[in-house]
Amino acid sequence: MRRYLAPALCLALLTACTSTEGGAAAPRSSTTEATTSATTSASKATSPSSRPREINLDGKNPCDLMTAEQLAAIAPTTAPRPGTTDTFKSPNCSFNADGAFWRVTTVVTEGIDAWTSGKREGQPAAITPVAGFPAITVTLPTDQVLCNIAVDVADGQYLYTGFEVSEGFADKFPKPCDGARVVAEAVVQNLLK
Repeated sequence: MRRYLAPALCLALLTACTSTEGGAAAPRSSTTEATTSATTSASKATSPSSRPREINLDGKNPCDLMTAEQLAAIAPTTAPRPGTTDTFKSPNCSFNADGAFWRVTTVVTEGIDAWTSGKREGQPAAITPVAGFPAITVTLPTDQVLCNIAVDVADGQYLYTGFEVSEGFADKFPKPCDGARVVAEAVVQNLLK
């Protein structure tokens, strides 16, 4: 009888710890609950009805969305580098300064709900709106030098800014989320003109 009890017990334990859903196995913890709570509050904060108006990003060149004065207020930069993100299949522009890097992406392939619904990796958290437009930060707990902000400007589109500060330069630049917000505010200000 004991010979059959051990395999049966192992089978019962394996069955109890198995899920039919895909993804990484992880215990439900306070971090998971906090992320779920942040996602829920971020979802509520980004309903389309809370936008002051819609800003269509189609055809907007991200490299043209910050003025020379706005760039200089952050730091002297090298020439902007236009590109297209593989992740969003949308145009972006990268700006480099000695010790910092930031990017502006006009995401035209999905709405901000890609973050708030959990489709994309990252921890979304609702923040104070940017010029009245709902916004979230998107961070990774493992990356303390980078912060992204998504601003809900239209159905199926959002402005995405990222700001990264190199190690050893933290005293020369804003904190990553503060820097990403400065960039987002400047871009939205110019889009509203």
